[in-house]
Amino acid sequence: MSYQTPDSLQLLRQDSLALRIYLSKPDSAIAIINKNIDAVSSDHQYLRSFSYLVLSKAYWAKGDYNLSIDYGLKSLRLVENTSHVAVWSKALLAIGRTFIDLQNINEGRGYIEQAVTLTKKARNKQLLAEAYREKSMLLSEVQDYDSAIYYCDLGLDIFSRLKDSVNISILYSRKGKILFRKNNYLQSAIYNRKALLLDSLVDNRRSLGISYYQLAHSIMMLGRTDSAIILLKKSIPINLEMQNFSVLVKAHSLLADIYSKQERLDLASEHLRLVNTYKDSLYKFDKSRNTQELHALYELASKEHTIKFLEQENSLQQQQVKNQRLLVIILVLCILLLGILVYFLSRLRRIERDALKNLSAKNLSIEQQKEEIEAQAEFLQQLNNLKSKLFSVISHDLRGPMSTLHSLLDLLGRKKLTPEEFIVVSDKVKVNLDVTQKTLENLLHWSLSQMEGIKTDAKTIDIKNSITEVCTLLSESAKQKSVNIANTLNTSVYVKADTNQLHLILRNLIHNAIKFSKPNNNVTVSAFVDSTYCSVSVKDAGIGMSQAEIETVIDSNNHFSKVGTMQEKGTGLGLLLCKEFIKLNGGKIQIQSIVNEGTEVIFTLPLAAN
Repeated sequence: MSYQTPDSLQLLRQDSLALRIYLSKPDSAIAIINKNIDAVSSDHQYLRSFSYLVLSKAYWAKGDYNLSIDYGLKSLRLVENTSHVAVWSKALLAIGRTFIDLQNINEGRGYIEQAVTLTKKARNKQLLAEAYREKSMLLSEVQDYDSAIYYCDLGLDIFSRLKDSVNISILYSRKGKILFRKNNYLQSAIYNRKALLLDSLVDNRRSLGISYYQLAHSIMMLGRTDSAIILLKKSIPINLEMQNFSVLVKAHSLLADIYSKQERLDLASEHLRLVNTYKDSLYKFDKSRNTQELHALYELASKEHTIKFLEQENSLQQQQVKNQRLLVIILVLCILLLGILVYFLSRLRRIERDALKNLSAKNLSIEQQKEEIEAQAEFLQQLNNLKSKLFSVISHDLRGPMSTLHSLLDLLGRKKLTPEEFIVVSDKVKVNLDVTQKTLENLLHWSLSQMEGIKTDAKTIDIKNSITEVCTLLSESAKQKSVNIANTLNTSVYVKADTNQLHLILRNLIHNAIKFSKPNNNVTVSAFVDSTYCSVSVKDAGIGMSQAEIETVIDSNNHFSKVGTMQEKGTGLGLLLCKEFIKLNGGKIQIQSIVNEGTEVIFTLPLAAN
């Protein structure tokens, strides 16, 4: 029966319309096809097969892989081994692609290789390019990236000549994904941008959501986290609309990772919660079992179709009772054998499923261990780099004062320097040695903290006494620079802190305030109390800090050093220790500064219980 009657042509036009919009409006495409199927007669095999093919593609776009395979198998059953090669090959590709998305690589490989062989025989460029497109997907999943890129380029060459923008954008996205896996993030970003542009132009909503995610992942690896966040926020609503839960899981996981690195833990926690939610949606069905059942149903239906055909053939020759009885016996035996075969196959599949489940659990454990090792390695590398930088600075700063002292003693020993000259020079040497002593002290504390040799022993102490003691200790240094230290705390305030660590914090902050103050300036030390914390302020009217310098001190683990107003040098260890000890004592630090107007450093400590 021809399918080119007026009614069938109208139905075919509707099916073609659904095929054009299934990527951007899968629900609309499904509605059109379901209406058409009701109007197609059961003997109209081509139209029914084409309708089932479009349904398979639309449900794939919605991420409902079980229904996608179901309708793909229905389409294939109607056109397999017929002259309708286009629908036949497209059905094979649709089923194979969906099996690959379900990580059933071997099953998907069989369908795609059948499609490649079929399209080569048919000599149809469009079909061959589509087969190359899905073969590149298969090769990418088995990590044969060079071959995957080769088939991408073959498909792109044909689709470019056919001016097929939809498939060009798919292969651009595919190539971007493969290059990302090869760690070529720059080229990956370039192809993902091309795919994103074409997806926007052809309104391929599913691919658009994926392209936003892939581009975000590529540029994040290039260090552009802010742009990556913007792209991920565009990807998420599109994938949610398309119910592409696998990409939603990846997008929210990537956002959680970015926010975690930025120490925006509340946002990271929220996105991790969404990851778990979408994982539940993604795995709420046992996909492996469902797809195997669908495939078994397809094979069973094919066998039943063959049996019915044989019955029809034999019915023409069943003229004798003996032959009829023999046929019944044969059929019964076949059914029994089929039942036994199905039983053993189900047992084998159950064993295979259990083995795959155990293997998946082991793979997950290995991946987690790998991530932990990589994170530890990255942390150790950062720490080693920081130590190298600090020791380089410290070795330079210690060598100068020690060389000066050695030269001075040498001159004195050889009587090249009079006692009066020695006294004059020794004052300057003493200042350098004070700085050297402070550097060594900070280095000792920092080294111990990195080796976990320092433990915080928090006790109830009067912070007034600690501030007074440190101000008295540093008064001589301030006097030499004509800087006045003003201690405005007149009442006792009891906090919970480690005495030695608190003294080190105060010494470093007040010493820095003196260092960056100009002669005749004031350094003000004050404290005020709220409900649970005591806030200590060290304020100067010196050279101040830029916003970039403040962010370097507060937000990173890099050391920060700056020359004082009298060319005093430092290593930056003091501020690193202050940050670490304040955190260990349950407090926080903040810096407020205006260039050439002064700086105020405020840190908090918990109040002692009454």
